[in-house]
Amino acid sequence: MIKSKLTGNTIEVPIYSSSNGKSITSLSKISDHPAIVYFDETIGHLQTQEIEGIENYYDEKYEIYNQSEEDDILYKVEGDKKIYRQQHQVETILSKIDIKPGIKILDYGCAKGTVMKRLLERRTDIKTYLFDVSKMYENLWKKFVDQKQYASYQIKPEWNGQMDVVTSFFAFEHVVDPIKELQAVKKLLKENGLVYIIVPNVFENYADFIVNDHIHHYSNVSLRYMLLKTGFDVVEIDAHSHFGAYVVIGKKTQEESLKFETGTELNKIKDECYTIANYWNKLQNKIAAFESNTKGEKAAIYGAGVYGNFIATSLKDLSCVSCFIDQNTLLYNERILAKAIYSPQDLPEDVKVIYVGMNPKIAKSAIDSIASWKNKNLQYLFL
Repeated sequence: MIKSKLTGNTIEVPIYSSSNGKSITSLSKISDHPAIVYFDETIGHLQTQEIEGIENYYDEKYEIYNQSEEDDILYKVEGDKKIYRQQHQVETILSKIDIKPGIKILDYGCAKGTVMKRLLERRTDIKTYLFDVSKMYENLWKKFVDQKQYASYQIKPEWNGQMDVVTSFFAFEHVVDPIKELQAVKKLLKENGLVYIIVPNVFENYADFIVNDHIHHYSNVSLRYMLLKTGFDVVEIDAHSHFGAYVVIGKKTQEESLKFETGTELNKIKDECYTIANYWNKLQNKIAAFESNTKGEKAAIYGAGVYGNFIATSLKDLSCVSCFIDQNTLLYNERILAKAIYSPQDLPEDVKVIYVGMNPKIAKSAIDSIASWKNKNLQYLFL
């Protein structure tokens, strides 16, 4: 039983709980904290039971790629061109917001702050500010902004009412109390200032559902609810510009309002949420059956992210797995469960089985794009 952080409703029974007591973090690390997910049907919102000591987790343990300045997540591959997530985020915000010279932008929950760093490289005529609940990245921030323009733990009082735009890139799924955080964002903004938020879209990327440090999994209805409840007009909720994510824009207003119609949306969202829960509940059995049918064959797991790690934790005998495969070159010096990560072109010759640990919506096209695998007699498990 939990209490919804958005509506205050008490939710008695979860719709999903990881059966093996393990789960995956948003950094694709295996965790001993189970993922337990509840559904608030009044606003179509999924909420995961927060892990114990979550404040300390983000302050001291949530290290994104060991604080490297350049590391990023592969967003998509177009032919031979690899496009990384932060690059796409910068292009998206530039296309959606009229960023005038001299504008003040604060990134709320900025982590390494590299989205603002990349934006500054494109727009040297703006002023950027950084805030996070940890100080572990301050050594990176000070390389591109003045000390007066960043803060850890507490917002600087002199920032209130000064910002034209407050951004938040993949942070609001992590926060315990989104209403409280959005109220703090509103305080930072000038009148008619904009909040620009990107959060995962669990309906496009089922992996988000089982990530144990993503406390909130938003729908278009719960996003509208959150904006209106905290005194923002809804400018846009875009589920198309960023794959697997919502791009949300709100304008600061004087009064809060909860006057909106949901129509048949809530019924559709409820059906989709239970479909996702059922998918993950059945998936371990599917993996076990495939493992039994390919017993004795050398295998690799394609995908070093959430799906790939879920497969690894579901296998009864991990010794059959030679390696992980991923197209993100930034991961090739890393290891998962003592297994090396290789490029598709470096797939060991003795591997005959591939567990495809990718979003099912794009997995087959991704595999089909690997020319060097076309003449190999490989057996695939698609999730």
